Amino acid sequence: MRRAFTLIELLVVIAIIAILAAILFPVFAQAREQARSISCVSNLSQIGLAVHMYAEDYDEVFPMGGYTAQRNWEENPDLNVYAAGAPCYDFNPAWKGVKLPGIPGPAFTGCEYGSEFYRILMYVQLFPYIKNVQVWYCPSDKFYQPNPTNLGEGMQSYHYFPNWVYNNWCPSGGPFPCVKYSDGKRDLSGQPVSELSDYYSQRILFTERGVFGWEGTDSIVGGNSNTNHPRGYNAMYFDSHVKMVPFGKKWTTTPATGWPPNLAPQ
Repeated sequence: MRRAFTLIELLVVIAIIAILAAILFPVFAQAREQARSISCVSNLSQIGLAVHMYAEDYDEVFPMGGYTAQRNWEENPDLNVYAAGAPCYDFNPAWKGVKLPGIPGPAFTGCEYGSEFYRILMYVQLFPYIKNVQVWYCPSDKFYQPNPTNLGEGMQSYHYFPNWVYNNWCPSGGPFPCVKYSDGKRDLSGQPVSELSDYYSQRILFTERGVFGWEGTDSIVGGNSNTNHPRGYNAMYFDSHVKMVPFGKKWTTTPATGWPPNLAPQ
């Protein structure tokens, strides 16, 4: 006589499967995120190599996204200058109305801050060295993926970030303190964004979401989750090496990106 499973036995099996799923699913999710993070590292590494090839051709100066002079500051990757009513903080009339063949999207506006800065990097300055715009998109980015609209407007995943206020006010004082590191204060205000910069292997050139002190799990101003990765953010340095900066290290990076200013180490 064939013996069937009892209801109790079926419930036990279902419970075991549920327990195993609860244990394994987070592991699978972590593995997927680790793979995405590695892909982001690879993307930044390719961008870094392209930056150095560009610098070899242009007197050791890194690309400036259309600026006519050294750009020694961070660029906002979330400002879409092609959106209706978007502000234009810096204007270069040489780019206004320009429509280059082979570049998707509208004519350039002449706005050098925000999405147009990245669009020029993607298609004009670095494309000859990369031949691929997909590298500008992190698989973990919840906001921008390489769809036709983002590709045409320069809305991408990474963040040009060679300097910020904590390393720029040292000579003249100002509203922000100059952060003191273990080896002293690091004034970047006169440091070019080029192969000639001091702190060459320590200074960030490109990074991603989570870099600011008000982002990520180490934020003390609301725990903003505007990040690509749960453990930290990837950063590419002037020498083109890439690594993840864990949350909690924002006062130790160059430039420093912690928040608020009164917590800066002095």
